[in-house]
Amino acid sequence: MSKIKTALVFICLLALSANSAFSASLDSIIKKSDLDKTSTIAVSVKDAKSGKTIYEYNEQKLMNPASVLKIFTMKTAYEELKPEYTFDTKVFADKNDNLYIKLSGDPSLTTNDLKTLLKEAKELYRKPFNDVVIDASIIDNKQWGIGWMWDDDTNELLPKYSPYTINENKIDITITPGKNNIAEIKNKSDYHMMFVNLLKSGTTNNVVFERMPWQSSDMTYVTGTINSAVSKKLPINSPQSYFTIELKKAISAAGLKYSGQIKTAPVPGNSTLITKHSSDTLENLIARTLKTSNNLYSEIIFKAAAAHNTKQQGTTQKAVDMFKKYYGDLKTTNDIVIVDACGISRNDLITADWTTDALNKIYKDKEFDKFAILLPKPMEGTLRDRLINISLRLRAKTGTASGISSIAGYIDSKNNKKYTFAIFIQNHNQSPESVKKLEDDLINEIYKM
Repeated sequence: MSKIKTALVFICLLALSANSAFSASLDSIIKKSDLDKTSTIAVSVKDAKSGKTIYEYNEQKLMNPASVLKIFTMKTAYEELKPEYTFDTKVFADKNDNLYIKLSGDPSLTTNDLKTLLKEAKELYRKPFNDVVIDASIIDNKQWGIGWMWDDDTNELLPKYSPYTINENKIDITITPGKNNIAEIKNKSDYHMMFVNLLKSGTTNNVVFERMPWQSSDMTYVTGTINSAVSKKLPINSPQSYFTIELKKAISAAGLKYSGQIKTAPVPGNSTLITKHSSDTLENLIARTLKTSNNLYSEIIFKAAAAHNTKQQGTTQKAVDMFKKYYGDLKTTNDIVIVDACGISRNDLITADWTTDALNKIYKDKEFDKFAILLPKPMEGTLRDRLINISLRLRAKTGTASGISSIAGYIDSKNNKKYTFAIFIQNHNQSPESVKKLEDDLINEIYKM
């Protein structure tokens, strides 16, 4: 018996020694970085199976998660809607031959989808319609998140989100050098947008798009220099106006006839379903959201899940309430602040400790593997150029904003231990590449554990 006790004590001492060496190694990597002197770094590493803390550094500090938050908002939606859920845009007819288009909150809906849908409606109904009525009641029409920055209004990664979303609420713009030092701006869409063209010819392409809402929300100022043709996806100002323009285009292409107007109203209860367009499955939409860090997808999916949960119009606040309920068994969930789905708001605040606890909670789900594969791995999505040496060992979500970098997820160590980890770096003034190198150094060290 004494030999067994001695062996157990020896094993415990070895484990303590290994953990101590591991902690010292991560401490050294952080302390050697200039970022530790000028910025805030928070790290948490836990054993995924036991929940035991392996390493922590500023783990209780509230930090802005950036797009790491998408792991947890999309997991909430995934649990509410289920992986095979589809967003169904439906066409109805009422007794007065009015056509109703009931929007579903499909973030992937395109003009071509509408054309196909309306062509099917025309072939199946075989009568002219009076009014064409849009039912956009599925989610509210608040189009930007609390705490989002006004100067991101032309950022193609942050288009306005809305129940009227189509073509991701972006249009194609091309700019070419012109005569007499005046560049030519071409809008390929029927959606009218006013440009103040202040571009000049130069030796490089440095084109800047900006809106100044305190002057005019309808004008986009284009400044900088241009040397060769430039293409850009530019967010539109009014999703409802853009949707209506694309709807008219789809109606025309489908050869659908109507004698009245395009209006908005809920679908009457006695209407007849004619046909529908179904999106890709939720699991595939969430995979796209997480791997490419699609902000518009995350916001609309989050609200749509709230609509499903409450049987009422979906709002961000209802989605946050759903989120808090799902993670309610984590003791610090009430201490964090969530105001959007994508994490871009500076009002979002979570801790590294809460993040690894939440990752551990997700790991305990019986269908964990089905959700985990929706996260990026090295060589795909936002991890396509990072951590390639451990590509089969890592599933993680990155986050990047001005002065903010983050990454969190799951790693299978060299010794086949599964760890959850969260790394937040905030208030830095260095290049994204140098900050992400520190993250990668820490992750590679965790892998060696």
